[in-house]
Amino acid sequence: MIALSLSGGGSRAIAFHLGCLRALNDRGVLKKISVISAVSGGSVIAGLYAYWNDDFEDFHERVLVFLRYGLNRAIARHLFSRKILPRVVATNLISRPLNTIAKCIGYKTPFRRWGSRTDALQDALHDLFGSLNLSEIRRSGLDIVFNACELRTGTAFRFGNHCSGGWRLGEIVNEEILVAHAVACSAAYPLFLPAFDQEYTFKKKGTTKRKRVIITDGGVYDNLGLGCLEPDKDPRYSLHAYHPDYILCCSAGHGQFTGEKIPYGFLSRTQATFESIFRKAQDASLNRLHLHKKIGNIKGFILPYLGQQDQNLPFQPTNLVRQQDVMNYPTNFAPMNLENIERLSNRGEQLTNILLSHYCPNL
Repeated sequence: MIALSLSGGGSRAIAFHLGCLRALNDRGVLKKISVISAVSGGSVIAGLYAYWNDDFEDFHERVLVFLRYGLNRAIARHLFSRKILPRVVATNLISRPLNTIAKCIGYKTPFRRWGSRTDALQDALHDLFGSLNLSEIRRSGLDIVFNACELRTGTAFRFGNHCSGGWRLGEIVNEEILVAHAVACSAAYPLFLPAFDQEYTFKKKGTTKRKRVIITDGGVYDNLGLGCLEPDKDPRYSLHAYHPDYILCCSAGHGQFTGEKIPYGFLSRTQATFESIFRKAQDASLNRLHLHKKIGNIKGFILPYLGQQDQNLPFQPTNLVRQQDVMNYPTNFAPMNLENIERLSNRGEQLTNILLSHYCPNL
């Protein structure tokens, strides 16, 4: 079994992963992949691939069009629509003040968030995916996992074409989940977007119960999407447990901090804190990958990494897109010009080819 993970990183990640997929397709590896585990921006491109059965050239063109337009304008359009704006106003005028009062006097938050910018993100993604349900995957023999994080329990919450939920809460039953909803949950970056405040019906150990969940970006828990792919994952503690022979982990992380930025204000300090935590968590995940390879749990893995230090590559093609040329692209869903798309995707393609040739030539 070959597993592919696609990290978060907004449109930067989508462009980088497009190049990685291009290399995998050219080498005949893409069609051999059994499961894709994706996070945030990686979930967008994973959904675009898994829920259409067109050829790679058409898929490639759809992703390019998406990157050129981005999501920001669609999010703004839906946010100010009749469907969402009144709910956002009601949340801020009624729900938020009452919840603050309840918290001050020691009561649980009584009202759910009725509407937010994240609902606008979901509707923008609905424009992209339509009313496709998670079970309607179009690529034969492929499983898909969209990674999110549930904040009440502080655990992974995953959406998939076979099942959705988390080990603490159980499996979602008696309802179909839209692809647009799953991708939006995975991509709700907490610094800019409120978490989804949802109720689902869960089944666990024979008991069915309606529960409230608070779901945010999967990068909070596992920005590489490796959790469900680790070969020693115990199915008692995960609804999604795979045991791949090879893991292809595509990471659109920036790499080491340059030390030039000064996180002075609240937002910049918070963002730097998030990135530092993500980096440390990712280091632990990658250390486990090396351990799995060392003790024989997997046959091999590669890590096409946007922030890869070029001098440490096994070899460098003469036309290599350098790390310093791409590492400062921000994390957002703004429209992207063709030059940036080409730089990011070409680096993904080059790194994937280099690492496959050196570490997994038999693939």
